[in-house]
Amino acid sequence: MHILFYILLAAVPQWELSTSISYVYNVQSDGSDGVWCASSGGVFHYSEESGIGTVYSCPEDLPFPDCRDILFDSSNRLWIATEGRYLVMKDGDIWTDYSTFEGVPGQGRINALVEAGATEKKIWVGCDGGFAKGDSAGFVPIIAPGVFNPDDVYSLAQRNDTLWLCTDRGIYSLPADTLHDPFNPNSWTHWPETQGLLLNRIRTGEHSIYACGTSGAMELLPGDDSFKFIIDYSSVSDSAIVDVRETSHGLLAAGHGVVFRREGAAWIELGSGLPFSYWPTVLFEMEGDVYSGFSFTTNIIDLTNTQTGLGFYHLSENSWEHIPIPGMQCKKTHQMVSCEDGRVYVGTYSRGVQAYYPGYGWRSFVESEGMPNSSQTFSVAVDPSAGVWASSYHHGISWIRDNGTYDSQGDTILTFARDSIICPWATVIYEENIPNNQPVMLTAQSNGMWAAFRQFDSAGQPDEPSGILGFNGDPMGTMNWAPRLGNEGIAAVNVRAVYPVSQDSLWIAFETGAGCQLLVHSGNPADSSQDSWYPGSGAAYTTAHGLPSSEVFCFLNAPGIGFLAGTAEGLALWTGSGFAPYMSITGQIKSMSMDSRGRVWCLGVSGIYRIADGQADVFTENNSDYVPSDLYSWEYSTRDQVNGGVYFSSVEGLWLVTQDGGESPSGNGVSFYPQPFISGENQLRVCGPDDDIPVSVDFFRLDGSYAGTVEAQSVSSWIWDGSLDGQIVASGVYMVLVTINDTVYQARISVVR
Repeated sequence: MHILFYILLAAVPQWELSTSISYVYNVQSDGSDGVWCASSGGVFHYSEESGIGTVYSCPEDLPFPDCRDILFDSSNRLWIATEGRYLVMKDGDIWTDYSTFEGVPGQGRINALVEAGATEKKIWVGCDGGFAKGDSAGFVPIIAPGVFNPDDVYSLAQRNDTLWLCTDRGIYSLPADTLHDPFNPNSWTHWPETQGLLLNRIRTGEHSIYACGTSGAMELLPGDDSFKFIIDYSSVSDSAIVDVRETSHGLLAAGHGVVFRREGAAWIELGSGLPFSYWPTVLFEMEGDVYSGFSFTTNIIDLTNTQTGLGFYHLSENSWEHIPIPGMQCKKTHQMVSCEDGRVYVGTYSRGVQAYYPGYGWRSFVESEGMPNSSQTFSVAVDPSAGVWASSYHHGISWIRDNGTYDSQGDTILTFARDSIICPWATVIYEENIPNNQPVMLTAQSNGMWAAFRQFDSAGQPDEPSGILGFNGDPMGTMNWAPRLGNEGIAAVNVRAVYPVSQDSLWIAFETGAGCQLLVHSGNPADSSQDSWYPGSGAAYTTAHGLPSSEVFCFLNAPGIGFLAGTAEGLALWTGSGFAPYMSITGQIKSMSMDSRGRVWCLGVSGIYRIADGQADVFTENNSDYVPSDLYSWEYSTRDQVNGGVYFSSVEGLWLVTQDGGESPSGNGVSFYPQPFISGENQLRVCGPDDDIPVSVDFFRLDGSYAGTVEAQSVSSWIWDGSLDGQIVASGVYMVLVTINDTVYQARISVVR
């Protein structure tokens, strides 16, 4: 039976996520010589002896990549707080997810975990929706009317089973002798002096309690009746504090690019070598040594812009030494390119160009390698002649001559800008005839390159030249530039995307609902002498030409289908003179690509559509391992040149969807309805061939384990009430094998309780 299950798995989409674990939110001791770390891309184990060990990530182990906290409880179970509505528990080899269905309050971020209880240990959970306690059986939200009703619990700590909570309404405490009655308002103590101070972390010391945040750091001394500031503007110039810890080195506090140690009434900088322009993320001690997690983000106090991480710094002989964490450094990705030798280049939000080398891993091209800027590197594209081009928003376009190896020795980076820009000393800059310094997308054509530009959008800035740029030549010799600017035939100056469909044709998508346009040129991007514009000079295709929406995001030339445009209201098919709506997709399509088997994959708002054999299926978090994330201005996709799948960019990292063959999960064989199936409210039914033949449906969990079988004398008489062997099944996605007349079909069923 399990053999059939794994055959089934090979026939449905497989999802992989490359993301960053380098931003560490919280750590907890493993009880031995290492720590468990909750990070931006999962949880991992770290020790001084072995470095990075076990990694649990999404989608293989976790339902969501961002992990805010981690707890190793007294029963040797691992609890993980994720940002995506789930509390996850690992007990041996079994993973269990807890959400609002199991009593975890809120609809988004789970922030903090702690275990406490004098007679009976419980897991206490702080969320963006409140506070709860529970165990492996489930959780109960806690509200004490009139006293304790926080909207967001940021951090938890406990000492001697007394709980301390840092919330949006300040600090609360729940003494050990009242843990059994947290719903009683008299059980709680609110510390009003902490309200409104933007505190977001609490720590317990041997005797004192500490809280910190944007306003500084506070301490509650034994016997005192209020918290008092120990760090504010009077004690340090930048009073924002990320963490406070009692260690064998004394009381430490982490701030903007510095770790302080309290010496009497003063705070003295501890060690040297930390990058001042970055924020620490967490302090911890391991084997008597002090560590600090660090981030490239310049403001992590609000914890909303945690796209990049620097890994750890370790204090050694009064000097901080960098300990990098392998993998991607930035999660938020933009345009990518896949090479036949397995290399992958991807633009990022804040770490320049990240490059993957098979057998070695990820590295970044940033300022230290010669890039003009690391922020908003929207696009990358391989030059058909040599090298890789990348955009750096506000900083023009850069050419990277990569030696093709993980080692950066021998690489060359040259930057071309419209006018002078301020860059690091290592950057080589040439002022050239390009539209402006705001490129947003790059693409290659057989005889050169194209770049899309937009005007600088800062308030009060005068209009600047903008449009598209065709170019080719030798970056280390002579380059040929051919801008196409406003009033020169192009329909709008703020360009979103460019897409070549032949040696001499280029489609252009514009921002702000300005439609799209076709440029037919000489076959040489750097020669504008034979340009022809369609539907006319200065004109664009819009809803008047059959587009579902004039907000056009992307294009795809799909053999066997035709030329497609992705819009804010679905797909459109080029008719030769205009467009017509295509398929039944009516939602926003931000990016699309075709895999090696001819299937079209489209990025929508809540999932990814697949078009194959004349029908469209959508994969969401309810029926697949794909995890949607917030869309932003620029999304991209491309085919994986090695395995034939499709890459998609996202704020959570780089997604890869592959499918080795087989039919659609809801294709021409069988299908189940309604989907998702709401257990207890209706009945699930199946439709398929051979109605008068007995049907058998075998259910499997996503880990491959057999869950049960439901049989019927015919397809039309088969119904399911949501139970197997008399037990109501849990919410989630189940794989099924449907046997009809000795033929086995595969499908997925999404169950909601």
